[in-house]
Amino acid sequence: MNGKYLQQHVPIRRQTVPVGHSVRFGYLETATAMLALLLGEASLLPAMEQTWEHMVQRRMYVTGGIGAVPALEGFGNDYELDPELAYAETCAALSCLFWNWQLSLITARARYSDLFEWQLYNAAAVGMGLSGKDYLYNNPLVCRSGVTRRAWYSVPCCPSNLSRTWADLGKYICSADADNLWIHQYIGSRIRVEMGEEVNIHVESDLPWIGKTSIHIKPARPREFTLHLRIPSWVAAEPASPMIKINNEPLASTGLAAARPSQPAQPTASGYDPEQSYFLPIRRVWSAGDMIELTYDMPICQRHAHAKVKGHQGKVALTRGPLVYCLESTDNPGVDIFSARLDPASLQTEHAPHLLGGISMLKGATQDGQPLTFIPYNLWANRGESQMTVWVNT
Repeated sequence: MNGKYLQQHVPIRRQTVPVGHSVRFGYLETATAMLALLLGEASLLPAMEQTWEHMVQRRMYVTGGIGAVPALEGFGNDYELDPELAYAETCAALSCLFWNWQLSLITARARYSDLFEWQLYNAAAVGMGLSGKDYLYNNPLVCRSGVTRRAWYSVPCCPSNLSRTWADLGKYICSADADNLWIHQYIGSRIRVEMGEEVNIHVESDLPWIGKTSIHIKPARPREFTLHLRIPSWVAAEPASPMIKINNEPLASTGLAAARPSQPAQPTASGYDPEQSYFLPIRRVWSAGDMIELTYDMPICQRHAHAKVKGHQGKVALTRGPLVYCLESTDNPGVDIFSARLDPASLQTEHAPHLLGGISMLKGATQDGQPLTFIPYNLWANRGESQMTVWVNT
């Protein structure tokens, strides 16, 4: 044990690199952000933002998992992201959710809400089985044998942490002040927010399978304010994407173009870049019954690891919408999933209503014609012991 492992090596305002035990790291950063928000202590923010950027750019898996070294249950060096050794504890992902939420409240920057969504659907959701009665403590991105869900653990932090987060999920969907309403997550819900007076919000969403969301706004009386819609990083960067309608009238695409980040995606360790997310501001007089519809393209994306991440050259991770996908041996009998070479041109989305509770899977083929089936990473290990890989050869 040393100061870095315990995040006690330098004062918090000088900590700009994620180190040490990854769960403790997330909780410390969350507490620091809460303190900054409570006291209006702006001097705490720069170091946190640098730490967050360092984590995303150099020390985070494509699933949003953190913690590369099992012996430490914590961070390794920059770009040290072996997918098979990955610890990526479920609680570490959850601690990042809490941190992202606090940073989004402080800054109103979409990148924090985008990473919240990405980690929620991947690094966190994988921790609980479909039955709700079995769990994963650590979450590798490659499994050759030996990783199975358990009903309980001698250190049972992850099951109870998941339960409290799922129960509390409604509080992370939107935030507001007297003149602004931010929609951070597109999760079906009914929410009341205080903006000087009560505003009711009803979100209907087909995510993560279908790119369609409806938001119903019901203020106590007609009133003017700015609605900020988060446009996810995974939405196709096209002039008219997403399609947005207000009361069935299309919103001009010029507004999207003006709000969209001007900088191209930056190379990150994992190939995922939350900086491509942004908030689209819509200011108008809102009345009871107003409805906003968002329709997004959800292309299959091939994510490439940074060249400095060892062992990932010639491999891709497939994502669609906010979901990371994987090959599981259960769906690919007779295929060596670790040596198979994907033909990217073969990829297509197929809805499977009777598989794993109803999912969108990805279908493809190897370069010699063997069929391949990809399922969401968060649903692997629900059908007995199996092999799995997120990163596939091309």
